[in-house]
Amino acid sequence: RPALRRDAAENRARMIDAAGRAFAAQGPTAGMEDIACLAGVGPATLYRRFPTKEALVTELVEVFYDKLVTLAEEAGRQPPGEGLDRFLRTVGRLIAGSRGYLPGTWGELARPAQVAHLRGITDRLLSEARRAGVVNDQVTVTDIAMVVWGIRGVVETSGAAAPDAWQRHLDVVMAGLRTPHIAFSRPPLDTGQVDRMTSEPHDSP
Repeated sequence: RPALRRDAAENRARMIDAAGRAFAAQGPTAGMEDIACLAGVGPATLYRRFPTKEALVTELVEVFYDKLVTLAEEAGRQPPGEGLDRFLRTVGRLIAGSRGYLPGTWGELARPAQVAHLRGITDRLLSEARRAGVVNDQVTVTDIAMVVWGIRGVVETSGAAAPDAWQRHLDVVMAGLRTPHIAFSRPPLDTGQVDRMTSEPHDSP
């Protein structure tokens, strides 16, 4: 029985990895049979674990958020003031790597508990950056959420034509966040507004 459980876990991991690669290469039109072939399992095995493509994408989003949390926790172990920048750059690479399927779905399919946990860690990274004097004191955690959405937007629109464009975009944004004295034209969004934004469907390109 332990061997069967281990085999099942390994099959699941292969299916999720294969789905990510297939969607990244083909977009949301990637077929379940293609994914099964990439994973080295039969279509029946894939459908038994994930009855629909939507169920598979939902699982991918959960894995995506788990990776975000891991990245945030790793960034928190950086020297004081460096964690936020490290986190945003690794998030950018993760989003760019999921181009083709996750950018249009990862907000509305995420579990509220995952979102809340990630927000708490991000808030700590931001507080450390403010104390270190590398981020303007007026910047809030919802501003950081919008920075991530900005990365997502650049990834979506640049596509294969300029796959690394998000990196310069983030350089410019981070330079702005470091500006010590600036008069913001609008107050920051509250967390309720951000939650409503992320829960609304957005079409993938």
